[in-house]
Amino acid sequence: MKKQNIIIIGVVAFVLAVAIGYALFSETLTINGTATAKGQFDVEFTSIGDVTSAGYTKQTTDPDHEIAKISDDKNTLTITVNKLDYPGAYVEIPVTITNKGTISAKLKEIEQTGLDDETGPIKVTYQGVAASETPVEPNGTQNMTIRVEWLEGVNTTAEAAVFTIRMNYEQVA
Repeated sequence: MKKQNIIIIGVVAFVLAVAIGYALFSETLTINGTATAKGQFDVEFTSIGDVTSAGYTKQTTDPDHEIAKISDDKNTLTITVNKLDYPGAYVEIPVTITNKGTISAKLKEIEQTGLDDETGPIKVTYQGVAASETPVEPNGTQNMTIRVEWLEGVNTTAEAAVFTIRMNYEQVA
């Protein structure tokens, strides 16, 4: 019995020694601070190049009518293609997008509204820019071409194509 008491007292003493040693060598470090981020996020449509087409007839003589028009806030582009003459006809609109902010940005998605090109005879495609990990640096540009086409082999009459595009960018992490 004495031997058993000595072992128990020894184990308790060992545990106490380890706890006291841990307490002596451990330390709590508390860091307080404030982080401030400064920067401007501003990606916008800046220019429309020379439009090319095949089988496109401008339906108006109004000089204010434009195939592509950048909104006043430069965040949306309105496309108006009045009439394509035959299947296979198209209009291509080159557009430049510029990062006027101070923060690098990358394209998250192209938001298109006003035209359901999934079911109709008109198809809209984008070349030269896509949602990717490639950032647009401050003062950098991206170029894209918007193609509005009456699909070949589709005999349904193609109506006017009027839609808007918004490029949704996000900050590069």
